[in-house]
Amino acid sequence: MFAKVKINNELLGILYMLLCQFSFATNDAFVKNIYQHYNEIFVLNQIIFIRGIFTLLFILLFLYIKKQLNFKLIFSSTELKIRGFLESLAALFFFIGIALLPFAKVYILLSMAPIILTAFGAIFMNEKVRWRRWSAVILGFIGVVVVVNPGKLEFGYYFIFPILAAIMLSIRDMYTKNFKKDYHSLQTAFMTCFVVTIFFGILSIYKFYDFTLKDIFILFISAFFLAMGYIFSIATIKIALVSVTSTFRYSVILWGIIYGYFLFDEVPSTNSYIGALIIIISGLIIISRQKQIGVIK
Repeated sequence: MFAKVKINNELLGILYMLLCQFSFATNDAFVKNIYQHYNEIFVLNQIIFIRGIFTLLFILLFLYIKKQLNFKLIFSSTELKIRGFLESLAALFFFIGIALLPFAKVYILLSMAPIILTAFGAIFMNEKVRWRRWSAVILGFIGVVVVVNPGKLEFGYYFIFPILAAIMLSIRDMYTKNFKKDYHSLQTAFMTCFVVTIFFGILSIYKFYDFTLKDIFILFISAFFLAMGYIFSIATIKIALVSVTSTFRYSVILWGIIYGYFLFDEVPSTNSYIGALIIIISGLIIISRQKQIGVIK
């Protein structure tokens, strides 16, 4: 007989975080794949719009299963609408980066989000950030310089887009901290996705593309992975401490490298690897320090 293997909450939380990052990266890879078929930046609007419709259907199903389908609460919330708008701007910058930059490089630069959030918390929210975390913030920006390699600028100034996305995500998270009501995570995910879908639906009016059935099917699968990313991220928070799982957010960089190599024939430069390592170390220092002072549990 096989012995039963018991998995504690911390290991399960780590597994969910790994699956979360895999799901998000897989979704993004499908988006980039369709973009490359058309190779026009405006096609991103229609891609995100159609994907958003499918994702909303998946989240609605999960809301129904969890008995959290409260449209009155969701659609009457100004807080969730503003959060959705901030997410829309982050998505706009992020997917421009996905389209124009190597896949892994976008994730490396996007990993600046928690580092930027630390700096913004000190500057705009009067949070006490002492020399250790400030040193980590500075180290993170050094990592960005290494990745960007300003002496060469192989991809021009497109690197600014994932950094802008990271800034918008930081602003979104700062805003979310001040929510007056406690929303279910799926309700937040639904309204965020709804606003993002409407945002890109409006932008897609500028130019319409005739998608094939294959494109639509790929977007359906992409939406499934996006929805699963939301579900696993919620499960991670509910089952394990943030301080335990946060480190494994950086696994998305690994998926970025793998997908970039096998799907898009991209080989990260030495600078990208070194810069990624510096940014990850910076993030880990911040996570460790936040755990010590009780900011995260």
